[in-house]
Amino acid sequence: MNKMFSIPDKERDYESYMVYVLTIIWTVTIGCIISLEFFLVPESWQRWVLFLGINVVIAAVSLYLNQTAGSQVAGYSLTAMIWLFATIPCFSAGGIMDPGILSQMSVILTAGFLLGWRGGLTVGLLTLITDLGMVYLEVTGDLPEPRVLHTPLSRWVGAIVPFSTILALQYYSTSHLRSGLSALGKEISRREAAEKSKDQTLYELGERVKELKTLFEVSRILRDEDAPQEQLFSSIVKELPLGWQFPDLAVASLFVGDKSFASPDFGVYDHSFCSELKTKKGTLVKIQIAYKNTLPQMEEDPFLKEERRLIEVLVDMITSALDNRERKAELKDFRYALDIAAFVSVAGPDAKFNLVNENFCKISKYSAEELIGQHHDILWSGYHPAEYFFELGNAMANGRPFRGEFCNRAKDGSLYWADSTIVPFLDEEGKIYQFLSINYDITERKLGTEKLRESERLLKKITSQVPGNTYMFEIAADGTNKVLFKSRGTEPFHQTHTAEEESNQSEQFREHLHEDDELKYSQTMKEAHRTGSPISFQYRMVVNNSVRWRWMQAISEKDKDGKIVWYGATSDITSLVEYIASIEQMIFDIGHVIRRPLSTMLSLTKLVQSGELSEKDIREISVHLHQVSEEMDKFIRELNEDYHQKRKNTQLNIDIASLIDNRSSLFE
Repeated sequence: MNKMFSIPDKERDYESYMVYVLTIIWTVTIGCIISLEFFLVPESWQRWVLFLGINVVIAAVSLYLNQTAGSQVAGYSLTAMIWLFATIPCFSAGGIMDPGILSQMSVILTAGFLLGWRGGLTVGLLTLITDLGMVYLEVTGDLPEPRVLHTPLSRWVGAIVPFSTILALQYYSTSHLRSGLSALGKEISRREAAEKSKDQTLYELGERVKELKTLFEVSRILRDEDAPQEQLFSSIVKELPLGWQFPDLAVASLFVGDKSFASPDFGVYDHSFCSELKTKKGTLVKIQIAYKNTLPQMEEDPFLKEERRLIEVLVDMITSALDNRERKAELKDFRYALDIAAFVSVAGPDAKFNLVNENFCKISKYSAEELIGQHHDILWSGYHPAEYFFELGNAMANGRPFRGEFCNRAKDGSLYWADSTIVPFLDEEGKIYQFLSINYDITERKLGTEKLRESERLLKKITSQVPGNTYMFEIAADGTNKVLFKSRGTEPFHQTHTAEEESNQSEQFREHLHEDDELKYSQTMKEAHRTGSPISFQYRMVVNNSVRWRWMQAISEKDKDGKIVWYGATSDITSLVEYIASIEQMIFDIGHVIRRPLSTMLSLTKLVQSGELSEKDIREISVHLHQVSEEMDKFIRELNEDYHQKRKNTQLNIDIASLIDNRSSLFE
């Protein structure tokens, strides 16, 4: 409803606006006249109420059609309804003499406004014919009797309708003509300004086209990466003047580093400007544009602000291109150095080779043609287990570089080792599109390491079969030591700590050291650190509640860093100590036990030698000597058995029979 009463835009929709205005004029005028009729002819109030309702309906229909069906349909509808509203009541209100007949003139004028001259002419002819019909009916007496008897005043009021409408239309048409002429003048001025703006825009577009063409040509020249720099810059200087307002009067120069390129007639002129930049390596790039002195009449500064921006863009383009060339030259040098030092490959995300250098072909024994398009598995040696590649797979999946050592198989079946750095390249979406692998041949080092490890394994195997433990250790000033290496040995009572435990806790073994030997051990270590003299030291260890004797022997030597390192061994000498102790015990027992019978025998033999004994005495002495001899023989046998038993218990399986003189000749 609100939209139906909204006023159309006069400038954009004049016809709809005119329908709206004329509808309002007719509705207001007729409404005012009908309101006066209520007072002048009150007895016909029903007629005036009906007319007032019809007036409202005409206005509503006209406004609705103006919004929905368009101004043309609304114009025909409004003209027809007003004409009928003015003509039909004349048959019942006095015919040709009814004041309402004058309203037909306003309807004809309205039709001319809304429907054009053809519409106005059609409505006028229709009105003449209709009124002639009413004249005929009134002359023949067929016209109904008037229902409303007008007075001179009511007739004057009835005449207000056409006169008011005509005055409103006259004012509207005059005002519209004036505003139309004013709008026409404004439109002409606007069009003239638009023409000037168009010409200026076309001129500026022409200038921009020249600038863009210059940028395009310079860009095209710079794309030729294989062309020599002198050729590029000479071509660019020829293109530069064409991008300025007065290309015939413009000259240019280009400075790149210590070289200059210029138009043939370039020199010092009144009107010139320049721009310069430096590459990342410090190379100067400078462009200077100048106009010759024969310039047309213009403002003080002949260079446009767009041209000043253009020269900055050109300098930036050339600097960027030169930067790119310098980087490529640097990368070419790096690649040359890398190709000499390493064997390089590039693979896609499917692990198929896209590029290999000459060194890669040499070490793999494959040609580039044989490798390109092949999966990296072509070099699979089978040396590494599957889990060896887990870390590599995780790094590649997360787009992280990885470094590792790999054993590969060449075309001829030989194995070679590579120290490989694999770098994934990511696109803008973070997805891997290729892998760069930089590899160094470490075959000799790996084979050497394998030999070293084999030697170390054999050394450990050999030293593990040596009784006791072999050591490499350092001694501190306070007598503590740090074990650098220790073999396991074959003895069942060797020290139980590993080399790592000894390195981290150098005094651990002291918990097994016999308390009577702790001071002596510490003094021996301090003296060895002070003098560097060889170590030979026997000490006791308490192992499993059993006392064991050990013998440490070591010599010192300086390593490559100047530190003194001790090399030596410890062995279990418990059996030897026990054996020596048993021998000493035997010697003591022999000396202690034999002394008494020998003294007896010496005394008896002196009595026999004296010659003073009777035969009976001699026989008694002989019996006594025999008893002493039996006691000595028994003692010797028991001693011999005890010796053999102790010798067996010492676990010294040494055959010394050839060294013993049995003195068998004494008993022959």
